[in-house]
Amino acid sequence: MKKVNKLLLAFVALFAFLNAQAQETSPVEFMRMNPYQLKANPATDLPYESVMSLLIGNIGLNVQNSSLRYDNLFDFDAQGRPEVYNIRKFANSIKENNFLGLDANLDIFTLYRRLGPGMITFDYGVKAQADVKYNDGLFKLLGYGNSSFVGEDHPVKVNMDANATLSQEFAVGYQWNVNERLSLGGRAKLLFGVANVNTQRADIKLFTDPETYALRLEEEIAVRTSMPSAITLDNGELGGAGGFSMSDLFRNLGFGIDFGAEYRFNDRFSAVAAVSDLGFFNWHGNNIEMKSNIQDAGQFYDDNSFLFQGMDLEQLQSVISDESYRELFIDTLKQYFGLTFDRGDRYMTMQNTNLLLRGNYDLDLHNRFSLQAQGRFYQSGFRPALTLAYNGYFFDKLDVCVTYTMMPHCYDNIGFGIAGRLFKTCQVYLTTNSVLGFFNPLNTSGLNVQAGIVFVLRPEDKNNEYE
Repeated sequence: MKKVNKLLLAFVALFAFLNAQAQETSPVEFMRMNPYQLKANPATDLPYESVMSLLIGNIGLNVQNSSLRYDNLFDFDAQGRPEVYNIRKFANSIKENNFLGLDANLDIFTLYRRLGPGMITFDYGVKAQADVKYNDGLFKLLGYGNSSFVGEDHPVKVNMDANATLSQEFAVGYQWNVNERLSLGGRAKLLFGVANVNTQRADIKLFTDPETYALRLEEEIAVRTSMPSAITLDNGELGGAGGFSMSDLFRNLGFGIDFGAEYRFNDRFSAVAAVSDLGFFNWHGNNIEMKSNIQDAGQFYDDNSFLFQGMDLEQLQSVISDESYRELFIDTLKQYFGLTFDRGDRYMTMQNTNLLLRGNYDLDLHNRFSLQAQGRFYQSGFRPALTLAYNGYFFDKLDVCVTYTMMPHCYDNIGFGIAGRLFKTCQVYLTTNSVLGFFNPLNTSGLNVQAGIVFVLRPEDKNNEYE
């Protein structure tokens, strides 16, 4: 049982730490010679006859962190070395509502081919996404103690909202140049959910009596999961005796769409509007619900809550000095906070949908400035972003992009991207939306890398406008 619990915790931790191919603003979106700009705007008219990549075409890493900072956890000496923990300083730095954004994506196969007045596209990839929203309650309790939260109307409130998904994505689309000014594009995606962890409720309240200082704890935790068949459930006990099945990769069916439009007012100005990842997953394979409520395990139970009114001196001395009594006391406390596992009903979760509005100004054929407003819908809310970007194409080989992005609580996002064309058909690129994050990763609001090698074929029967 303990081994299985550790596997479950490791599974959740994997989502909480690995994040690639950000759905947040990436320099790739503005690099006109990078074929993966089509991911953000399916209406983009690529300057290629065909595009192909296998396994290494689009790989990335992205972490977003609105509040947790290493420098806020310590007091430092004159040489800048951490001296002592400063929990109150750390608690004061945590905002009322906080966010961790987590994504992972690997494009396994990409094939784009010009067809008629546009381009037909095929993609297959694997994606992991997670987002966690949490409040400052636990940190304030650690920094100030429960004496700052006294009375029925002023409890410590700790809550969290999280969703994590591992999935496969098969997509087919078409980019259509309606006329010289208007381009449209869309992509239909067949989704297969491999695993999901989704909180329905995660709320804890701690009350302190203003007269006796008795502590009363209330909790309500409910988590829905859809696990691979390797995780088993037998009479309320989790096990790991199940084997992996190929059906685990395809049983949680979902559907999604991307669509966009681009309008060119003249040779200088153009506008883009796009929606991506508008879709859902239907989870019905090996669903397990985890719940935790206060259990009636003895003297500390009171009306669905845990009530601690203190202990006498003899009991306190036994807890401190008698190891066997202390272990028994701790085991008894654990019984009040029981975790139950049951078979769950099928449920549905939505993808994290992105909205994009962009204006472009082309100084000439090689230099473009863009202003983009973008927003992303999460289970826990909506996060907007505003980006100013420059893209330049030089020597018929070098594609360069510089971006600056503002997001809530995140204002240090300076991005940079560079791509080079080798042997006419091979393009190698490397981008990040947070250059500063690499120099101070423990104190940054975001850290992103996106890179790949993709093969492109430009039209041979007409002059390329970028040459």
